[in-house]
Amino acid sequence: MNSGGFGNQTEWDGEYDVVVVGFGAAGACAAIEAADQGGRVLVIDRFMGGGATSRSGGVIYAGGGSEAQRSAGFKDSAGKMFRYLERETGGAVDRRTLRAFCAMSLENLRWLESLGVAIPNALYPKKTTQPPGGYGLYFSGNERQYAKGDGPIPRGHVPLSHGMSGTVLFEALKKGALGRGISVRYRCRSGTLILDEGGSVAGIEVLSLTSNPLIRFLHALFFYLGFVFAGCGSILNFFEKSFGSASRIRARGGVVISCGGFVFNRAMMREHAPAYSGCMPLGTPADDGSGIRLGRAAGGALDALEACAASRFFCPPEAFASGILVSREGKRFCDESLYGATISRHISRQAEGSAYLVIDAALYARAGDQMKQEDRLRASSLKRIMSGELNALIFRKAMAFINMHVNRIKARSIQELEKKCRVPAGSLQYTIEEHNGRIAAGKRDEFGKPDQYRDILAEPPFYAIDCRLENRLFPSPCITLGGLTVDGRTSQVLREDGSHLPGLFAAGRSAAGVCSRSYVSGLSLADCIFSGRRAGRGAARAARKRKSDRRST
Repeated sequence: MNSGGFGNQTEWDGEYDVVVVGFGAAGACAAIEAADQGGRVLVIDRFMGGGATSRSGGVIYAGGGSEAQRSAGFKDSAGKMFRYLERETGGAVDRRTLRAFCAMSLENLRWLESLGVAIPNALYPKKTTQPPGGYGLYFSGNERQYAKGDGPIPRGHVPLSHGMSGTVLFEALKKGALGRGISVRYRCRSGTLILDEGGSVAGIEVLSLTSNPLIRFLHALFFYLGFVFAGCGSILNFFEKSFGSASRIRARGGVVISCGGFVFNRAMMREHAPAYSGCMPLGTPADDGSGIRLGRAAGGALDALEACAASRFFCPPEAFASGILVSREGKRFCDESLYGATISRHISRQAEGSAYLVIDAALYARAGDQMKQEDRLRASSLKRIMSGELNALIFRKAMAFINMHVNRIKARSIQELEKKCRVPAGSLQYTIEEHNGRIAAGKRDEFGKPDQYRDILAEPPFYAIDCRLENRLFPSPCITLGGLTVDGRTSQVLREDGSHLPGLFAAGRSAAGVCSRSYVSGLSLADCIFSGRRAGRGAARAARKRKSDRRST
């Protein structure tokens, strides 16, 4: 696809070694790495930067023997991390890429620390969505279930913050980028990639929104309304095309696409990931697939667009992990102590994407006691609550309250619960008897569930929590994992025939990366750092090579 003729015939309005599209974690890492390699870098962002990163928990999946791991008494290595992730990803990720990801993990974490990201040396041992403030390490995936001979090792690293750690992480990256003199244009969206006669990406056409205060205010307003109303996307497009000025930027080394996935694009979700189209989107309205479509139009291949991570977290309270998940047929289908995205993947494969978590009165009472032990909002100031500092705690408490008091069916017997849940008569009774019988006989759980999460369910009343992915009362925050096909070693975009598309790189959720087939907390941000740095390095090297070739001729 071309805009304004072939690249070598285009009149350029600006020239850089590397142009980065999107200023979230992946884009910032690409820009910093390119600048450190001697490149002159421009970053454009459709809004004001931060992307999904600044609205995330900021968890970074890292291993290899970090200070936080050693302080907690764990001996990790790149090899142990690789063995775990190979099991987690089911062998779907190229082994060389996965080995490189693990080998670079500790160095990437130290690189973040050099930019001002602090990881507390404190382990949170309980099962949770995200640990309370002050804890820097926890089990963020299925380490306890998949560890085998290496033993369970925590790898979820959480930056020190007074709220959602994603904001702290992005601010450190932003400071690092601006401190290197990297140019950043906000309210500037990508238009079209410009190709040269050989089909290489030579530059990009961009649209910069007018500086008119009213237009910028309305643009910002519809961005925030876009979190709630899907129709705001078309309004934003109208503003940008009507009040934006076009310019063509040459990228001597290449363009890096790092502007997120497509979870806010309902049409793309219905087309490519229908099993997750009813989930609550996790990200920002900028996650509309524009970067993926941009690369596709230039000849890039796509991969794993059907893959998503929907977080079906019903812990805390931890007691819920001892319940049993059943389908509409009243049958169990997985280990209930698995990581939330893994459980969501299992639920998505059930009829109508439906599932109930069944517990008894004993687990219900234990869950209530556990929630009372959590930090109390009453002890927090209104300022901390209004600032968003306690969003993670509020979400945990809200979901636990809803599941215990609203989003559940209560019955005096299993037979009554079967009727209320509309599962076949006798099916749930058989499942629970089988479950209880295996525990009483000392037999291993049929799905490999750890004994610490196995309890006999016998004390009435019984409860069934509705765990459908599209349940509005109990939402499943979802991100997309697929995108442009890339060479995992360089983050360079590939064509359909497997050849490299010169001048084009992709990182983060715009690309099908390390977490494109499986997800645990922190793996997406870790992939953003890994792929972003590789993309920036590759584009800067290409710019140096082009300069060298010109001098030699």
